[in-house]
Amino acid sequence: MRTDSSVDYYAVLGIDEEADDSELRRAWRRLAMEWHPDRAGPAATATFQKIVAAYTVLSNPVARAEYDRHRRRAAPARRPAERAPDAASAPPTAPRRRAPGVLIHRLSSSLIALLARGVARHAEDDVIELFLNAEEVAEGGMVTISMRVPVHCPACTAHATGSCVQCGTSRTIEELFSAWLAVPPGVAEGTVLKPSVLLRGMICPVSFRVRLGGTT
Repeated sequence: MRTDSSVDYYAVLGIDEEADDSELRRAWRRLAMEWHPDRAGPAATATFQKIVAAYTVLSNPVARAEYDRHRRRAAPARRPAERAPDAASAPPTAPRRRAPGVLIHRLSSSLIALLARGVARHAEDDVIELFLNAEEVAEGGMVTISMRVPVHCPACTAHATGSCVQCGTSRTIEELFSAWLAVPPGVAEGTVLKPSVLLRGMICPVSFRVRLGGTT
């Protein structure tokens, strides 16, 4: 997984570099719900993308170790990074429909776990169905689902032919993707929800279809 040591991902999430997984998850959920574009407005998109990038790297042990190594080497030349700004400093936006701010924990997990529990299923190649219960449909909320997805190999960009150290000859690699979905209150059966942010180079953008009948 690619990392950018010029950006202080710890500062972006407002955590110490020794933070454990639980601290990381708490910071991620708080900031993601605060800066989700459906909640904070379109002007928050850039900040939300930084938060997603930081969490994607730091939540993966291998990627985090690689990032830490590069970060230590680049420390003398790195400028202090900005943390995600306070909500009070966010630029004003036009009035919007109120987005749900509560995380739906039952549906927030890895895709593999959701499939195993029967609360999600593959419908088509790029569509995943989520089964919501009556309370979730009525109140809405936010959902985060992690999965591995194919992306165009970045190392192949400058090499049209020949093999690549990173991907061989496949021209694709897999990266961790955290899909954030805003479920509006009163969402209708069959509504298609699309992640607010996609990975760069994602080959087949995934979407999620609401189905009713989930259990608590």
